[in-house]
Amino acid sequence: MDFKIVSKREGNTMRVNAVSEDGRGLSGGSFTIKTANLNGKEVNAMLVGGIGTAPENRRFGLVRNILHAGDLFADSENCPISVLHPFSFAYYRKFGYERVSDTKILEFPMTAISYFPRYEKLLNCSKNEIPALDKVYNEFAKNRNLMFKREGNFGYRLDQEKTATYLSFDEKGEPDGYITYNIENYFYVNKMVSVNLNVLEMAFTSPEALDKLFGFMRMFEGQLESIKIHDAGMMPEVERKLRNYHHTKITIIPDIMARVNDVEAVLKLADYPVRKGEFTVKVYEPENTNHSSEKTSGVWNVKYENKAATVTKLSDDSDYDLKADIPAFTQLIFGYEVYGINEAKYINNTEFKNDCEDFFRVFRNRPAGVFEHF
Repeated sequence: MDFKIVSKREGNTMRVNAVSEDGRGLSGGSFTIKTANLNGKEVNAMLVGGIGTAPENRRFGLVRNILHAGDLFADSENCPISVLHPFSFAYYRKFGYERVSDTKILEFPMTAISYFPRYEKLLNCSKNEIPALDKVYNEFAKNRNLMFKREGNFGYRLDQEKTATYLSFDEKGEPDGYITYNIENYFYVNKMVSVNLNVLEMAFTSPEALDKLFGFMRMFEGQLESIKIHDAGMMPEVERKLRNYHHTKITIIPDIMARVNDVEAVLKLADYPVRKGEFTVKVYEPENTNHSSEKTSGVWNVKYENKAATVTKLSDDSDYDLKADIPAFTQLIFGYEVYGINEAKYINNTEFKNDCEDFFRVFRNRPAGVFEHF
């Protein structure tokens, strides 16, 4: 099939299409630059979205070429990571992406939180509260991988008929948490029948703030029988607060894939401890990926102490402590369900020559996820 790739920049978004010689659209996608959190630091991330090809145009390499255009865009915008919602994990793994985050849904009866004191002193938010909501969210997002920075341009669900956002405050009057919810019910015979209090989004900056959000949920007792928290993957604190585990249904849905576009940049951006350490990693691209091997294949030595690190690229034949392809390295860097060598050695396409304690001290398990769909 003869086609050409056409790109158009719109602000922070690059729209890329594969078109036929007569101008017919065959396939397309978009690539958006946002600030995201990674291991306690803010980084440029490229969000891949809207990839689609009609059935009759598939298997001609259109998406591969579109993703290659996205790779070049990521390089030009200094994005060391890219993220996407996959329709197929196996498909995008061919391009170096790997699973780094899950959506977790918690469902439990209202009675399961009866030990939280009821709390009604939350503010029903309007647009005036957006700066306060951003402040809470950005504080909450620290040390939670992926979460995108918000600066007044996020569309909080405010002043809507069925959805509301309420803000809580600490003893000093500073915002410390918020909850966005809607009520799910239906009309049956001659009355409304409750289904769920759907918690669509929540953020908190302290244990006390989270307690208040649970206390606010209790204000719906008598009206609703159950609660459904839709995005709890990046909120392990919520599960720790829930004591009546037998009453809680937990659904985990594999959600987000990512890839490292620049190994050295990611290593330099890590949150290093005070304790002295050193490790050497060998990273390589899977076969047939279009990405620049200069930034994603090689051997890097890292020496760190007092929260600072020196990252040096070595010759390709240098010895190493651990070896991984880009998908596996991405999972390790994100700390996805990995706590140390005992878990990591089961990740495909990895090789460990020692316990790599100095590596896992830096890249430990971290909660990750996003509220938005992109």
